[in-house]
Amino acid sequence: MSLAGTGQDAWGSSQPELSPQDTVAAAIEKERIIKDILSLRDGLRGLMVRVTEVESENDRLKKDNEMLAVYIDNL
Repeated sequence: MSLAGTGQDAWGSSQPELSPQDTVAAAIEKERIIKDILSLRDGLRGLMVRVTEVESENDRLKKDNEMLAVYIDNL
């Protein structure tokens, strides 16, 4: 909330005056950063799914190896 014509907000701190070009540039930069964040988040979700799949496969193979070890020991 700006006080009329003073360049200060309601608490008395000054705010820099932004030109329309600065405002548009800031909005474009903010939009680009948000898109980057969302892209990275989606990539992280994909990696988490892959880690879960690999852990499951690893557990299955570990059990198979234990079964084969018992089978070989019984030969």
